[in-house]
Amino acid sequence: MKAICVPLLAAICLAPAWAQPSLTLASALERARQSNPELRALALEADAADAAGQQAALPPNPSLEYLHEGKAGRGGSTTVQLSIPLELGGKRAARMDAAHAGSRAAKLDLAAGQARIDADVAAAYQQAWLAQQHVALASQVSESGRRSSDAAARRVLAGKISPVEEARARVAEANWRMDGVSAQRELDEARIKLAGLLGSGIQDLGELAAPGAPDTAGLRLETMIESAPAIERAAAEVEAGNAAVRMERAARIPDVSLIVGSKRDGPEGERVRQNIIGLSIPLPLFNRNQGAVLAAERRADKARAELEATRLRVRTEALQAHARMQASLQQERLVREDVLPGAQYAAEAAMKGFEAGKFNYVEVLDAQRTWVQAQAQQLRAISDFYRARADLAKLVGNLDIKDSK
Repeated sequence: MKAICVPLLAAICLAPAWAQPSLTLASALERARQSNPELRALALEADAADAAGQQAALPPNPSLEYLHEGKAGRGGSTTVQLSIPLELGGKRAARMDAAHAGSRAAKLDLAAGQARIDADVAAAYQQAWLAQQHVALASQVSESGRRSSDAAARRVLAGKISPVEEARARVAEANWRMDGVSAQRELDEARIKLAGLLGSGIQDLGELAAPGAPDTAGLRLETMIESAPAIERAAAEVEAGNAAVRMERAARIPDVSLIVGSKRDGPEGERVRQNIIGLSIPLPLFNRNQGAVLAAERRADKARAELEATRLRVRTEALQAHARMQASLQQERLVREDVLPGAQYAAEAAMKGFEAGKFNYVEVLDAQRTWVQAQAQQLRAISDFYRARADLAKLVGNLDIKDSK
């Protein structure tokens, strides 16, 4: 289905020709990406994870030791030696793998946060735009009610209907004006929410342009579910768990320190220089890192179980959101094609017949209510579509959100 909003509501909620939109959905998304503090925090964490990866790639520093024994004139000795640690068992590679997994997880957190903020902004924008259209609809309905009450007043003056009919028309007009007040309140609340997400004032929003609705028939849902940010994040946790297991297993192999140096021994003037070379090898008699290995293996198993649970949850919620989208589109199409044309024709015909003295006002009021309810039902269907679409976007990421042309 092509962009549903503008064609469907053009007859009931077009803005005045001079009212140029000052905010589009694309510009709202860009503004939120630049000013949202949660996204800034996630971006800084991703940078920190990259820095941790750089640190993990560095080898351990050597140690320089200086030792002086006794007095130089009485046969004392001076020793200078360098201890160079040699990492064995693939510790450095395992450490780098773990850091890489942590960096990937941080980047996926940023991507998931971006998808969530985009979906929230898109939903708030779309609801604010619908509230804007609701205000326009309420204004038109109020004008129709005024026209009906004026016609009733003229017929009362002509002695053709009872004053009761005029009173009924005035009450209906007042009720529709009250609906207009409620619609304006909903619009104010929606604009406040949108402004909060954008980090700006309500006065900076201006007129909202109509958001586009892409063709959902071409949505590759299964592919999008498999690449959902939450699933990729859970997969990154599995990768990090496996890297942690490799790192803890590598830690079971003790590191060797190569010792090289020089020693000068003997009384002053008779000192003898001796070269020193040796190895320092820890003996893994008691601590073989067995507890840390077991803990890492269990956490890796937990990460794999959580991946399966996340995949199941995302798939279920995505299919439900997609089903709600399809149902909303079908409902909107039925209202637009089967209900609205007849309801509008009946309302216009009843009004003309009432002005000509062929119908009483009860029939006019009933036809007008049916027409207004049909338009409100169409707005609700579009609103349900946008909500379901936002829920799906939070799960699977960007749904190629576009502005209407």
